[in-house]
Amino acid sequence: MTVRKRTVIGAVALVISSGLAVAPPASASVSQGYIGGTGSLSDDWGDEGLLSTSSHAHSNATALWQAVLWADGARESNGTYFDYSDIDCRFGANTKATTKYWQKVHDLPQDGVVGPRAFGRADNQLWHDGGNVVKYFGHVHSVWLKRVNGQYEIRVKVSAGYRVAYYNKATVC
Repeated sequence: MTVRKRTVIGAVALVISSGLAVAPPASASVSQGYIGGTGSLSDDWGDEGLLSTSSHAHSNATALWQAVLWADGARESNGTYFDYSDIDCRFGANTKATTKYWQKVHDLPQDGVVGPRAFGRADNQLWHDGGNVVKYFGHVHSVWLKRVNGQYEIRVKVSAGYRVAYYNKATVC
């Protein structure tokens, strides 16, 4: 047995013998292909992957993030509000600039990239009715989402219905 394996086994034995219960680290849902969550809403999104102009830039996950920007009344670079019509499943220059504004308001680094810290801050605004419905309470608007079998769903166009917030598909815009 290598030294590294013995160290890991020893650390696990120490945790077990000390009576501490340690949960396994959360794995980013990007590996599952969608924004996911189970259990408490306040920690649903803190393990999500990245959204940016170069990462999952055309996706339902981007639409979900854009809905957060709209709900919070985030400002675009020209000072206007991020409109509902700006939810287009595309993480372009406008979404990046508006994300930077949102990050500034929430005391986060202003890099225009959405990752676990931004998602983790946003999930503090989620509310659950006990069923599949989840509501994001923004500062200006609210967004109705669904959480079905651990998958978040979003609806942008009423006629399109709810769709899974996939990282690599854009089916709601």
